[in-house]
Amino acid sequence: MPNHTVKQGDTMISIAAENGYPSWEAIWMDPGNAALRQKGRDPQVLAEGDSIVLPEKKTRVVHLSTDKKHVFVIPTIKAVVRLALKDNDGRPCANKRYQLDVAGKLKTGSTDASGVVELPVDPKKAEGTLKVFLDDADPERTLTWNVKLGNLDPIEKLAGVKARLTNLGFLCGALDENLNDETKDAIRNFQIVHRLPVSGEADEKTRNQLLKIHDRR
Repeated sequence: MPNHTVKQGDTMISIAAENGYPSWEAIWMDPGNAALRQKGRDPQVLAEGDSIVLPEKKTRVVHLSTDKKHVFVIPTIKAVVRLALKDNDGRPCANKRYQLDVAGKLKTGSTDASGVVELPVDPKKAEGTLKVFLDDADPERTLTWNVKLGNLDPIEKLAGVKARLTNLGFLCGALDENLNDETKDAIRNFQIVHRLPVSGEADEKTRNQLLKIHDRR
């Protein structure tokens, strides 16, 4: 069976969509991927370099009469993005109009009372721009984010820690594996806010709290 080496931005959903599988579970639950599952990895938060076994696709045989019209329904993979949006003061962007432009496709709507937006997106990896209108009477009052779907690294990587901190408003510089002073300050601030032992290190308690807050569903 062929293998797929994960690239930045890959998720099980995008891998399945790009390789013509009916669902991401058809790949993820294959025995060849048991070792990766045992790591406790989120199938939609893969690490660059992970090796994914692509199982043989199953062929379905059907018997049909030749004097009738038949309709076949082909299953398609669906992907949903869920974002909790806050302004620069940490307040939820509640009931605000938004525009999400991903891969040239514009989606519009309004956040809910908690500042959350949840909407279907193309299952293949893509980048885009999310704009939130803070005041309909003043179209210049907006918040804009660059969105990279599927680019979140696992929490065990420092880049994954830094991405989550940045998304939560604790800016820590480039999303890489470099534990610099800016990153340590961001970790300390996060630990202070959430009443964790203040060390400036991404220890187990800090990572678990990040997962609880950032990755909750």
